[in-house]
Amino acid sequence: MAAAVNTAASDERTDTEHRLASRPLNEKYDSVVDQENWNPGDRRYPELVPSEEDTTPGRESQRRVDEDLTSLSPEEIESRLERTRREFYNRRKIIIKNLPSDISNQEVHELLGSYDLKYCFVDKYKGTAFVTLLNGEQAQSAIKEFHQYVLRDREISVQLQPTDALLCIANLPRAFTQQQFEELVRPFGNLERCFLVYSATTGHSKGYGFVEYMKKDSAARAKSELLGKQLGSRMLYVHWTEVGSLTYLLLHSKCLCVDRLPQSLLTAQDLRNALADTHTPVFCQVRFYHTQSHYCK
Repeated sequence: MAAAVNTAASDERTDTEHRLASRPLNEKYDSVVDQENWNPGDRRYPELVPSEEDTTPGRESQRRVDEDLTSLSPEEIESRLERTRREFYNRRKIIIKNLPSDISNQEVHELLGSYDLKYCFVDKYKGTAFVTLLNGEQAQSAIKEFHQYVLRDREISVQLQPTDALLCIANLPRAFTQQQFEELVRPFGNLERCFLVYSATTGHSKGYGFVEYMKKDSAARAKSELLGKQLGSRMLYVHWTEVGSLTYLLLHSKCLCVDRLPQSLLTAQDLRNALADTHTPVFCQVRFYHTQSHYCK
């Protein structure tokens, strides 16, 4: 599983603008589940149809849910995409550096008096203030207004705080809602950002989402508790995301995790050959566990 999402050019022509080729965002990358264009029951490729031994009631029930997703109106699709965009850019934390050594918390509040401060901590020894604003728009505005601003003969620096508390959670049911996703991740701590990734064509979840916590230990606890968690017939994958490399365009994965395939597919070349009639993958990897899973891109 990827710590962040890898992406390539889309087969969906209407979604091309959201899919750009990229190297992995984290070199510990394995794959990210994205089942949007994959139908394991497609009879055009009988060698890829699940065998009878795989059609357990739980898996069949999940497959029916995934296949019975209702069509959404263009307005609802745009509403979902807009929410993801808004949450993706909703980075509220800024860091102010090179402040005077005797700066007070009150002086920082006064400096940012036109903004809604949710949190402010001043480290006088480092001449640094850590500030959380109401939303990402205010954070960007404050950076634009005060970066290289001269305060008491000192030029201060204002930028977004780096974060190490962003997780990618994958292999979610495609019928999973934003509310269900929030309920899944909220017990581990206060949320900074939380959003599912949706198809720009169908508006349905692509099976993964991102959550950022206010504190690193909350994210670590969430990763520990959710990694491998069984959710219906699915097992969740959870990995750290390198936020500095993640862009909105790179949210859209073109990596597939394909499971329950015939045991006769023993090598990556076997899998590549089986998929060649549809679209030859640029990369395939075969992993063997108690059940056989395949990764391709």
